[in-house]
Amino acid sequence: MLRSLRIVAILTPFVPARIGYLICQTLGILFFALNIRARRNVLANLATVDPKMGWRQRQRAAARVCITVVTNYYDLIRLRSVDRERVHDFVTIDGLEHVHSALEQGRGAIIVSAHLGNFSVMAKLPSTLGLRAALVAELVHPPELYQYMARLRSAMGIEVIPPGHTSLRKILTLLRDNRLLLLAGDRDVTHRGQPVRFFNRQTTLPIGPVALAMKTGAALLPAYTLRTSYQRSRVVIEPPLEHRDTGDRDADMSANLQLLADRLESMISHDPGQWAVLQRVWPPTTTYGRSEGLGSGDDSFEEHTW
Repeated sequence: MLRSLRIVAILTPFVPARIGYLICQTLGILFFALNIRARRNVLANLATVDPKMGWRQRQRAAARVCITVVTNYYDLIRLRSVDRERVHDFVTIDGLEHVHSALEQGRGAIIVSAHLGNFSVMAKLPSTLGLRAALVAELVHPPELYQYMARLRSAMGIEVIPPGHTSLRKILTLLRDNRLLLLAGDRDVTHRGQPVRFFNRQTTLPIGPVALAMKTGAALLPAYTLRTSYQRSRVVIEPPLEHRDTGDRDADMSANLQLLADRLESMISHDPGQWAVLQRVWPPTTTYGRSEGLGSGDDSFEEHTW
């Protein structure tokens, strides 16, 4: 994986974007066809997201998921060299006023998203808008791969923070400094999340975004991206989540996490074929493992945020 990314980084400046996206489409289809575990996982996720989806439609959507994953890695490399002024040529933003309103409160803002569409563009946008931001990225193996991915993100003008209790102080300082924190909430990577109803089935989702918002008072802004074409994306920033605050922390945590799960569900429903997750999100109903895929366990293929 690391070698492949380095080769792509070398070739990208010399390959027209339209050719690069065509190659990504071809590689994504090949990956869908050849990686049985990932295909099963994606098909299982889609069956829960839309049980009414027919067999052929589900196969096409699953292939699009694989294409989205490959294309996002390409964009992670390509976007780092795109000039700030050019970003707005291929990205439209709805709801930016919610970010400014949140920052006016002076307690920072937490933007939480699903791995939907071209989420690499979310890392590029803050710097183009003159905003200071950071994201928390899961530790992937080998460490050299994590470091390389962190450098790619940092080249976009965003700080990359590793997960864990040792980073909590840095995250709290970041929010006190009235900055943006970008998190993903659609996968329980550590398997230490709390139960929620997600697309009418129970699973677990990470509590990090909700716990931080409850602790700091920072606004929790659901947001997502959708590709409208290979080179163009739409970013939607929704109004802040209205926290429940009754004084019962455990009950409030469960209720607020369910509110967030509902928002994530709404995002993904816009286009499940752009939900770039290769691991099972729900406990399996077959003999295949929950975390099977091209990145099961510790050698995860995808980069996820806490």
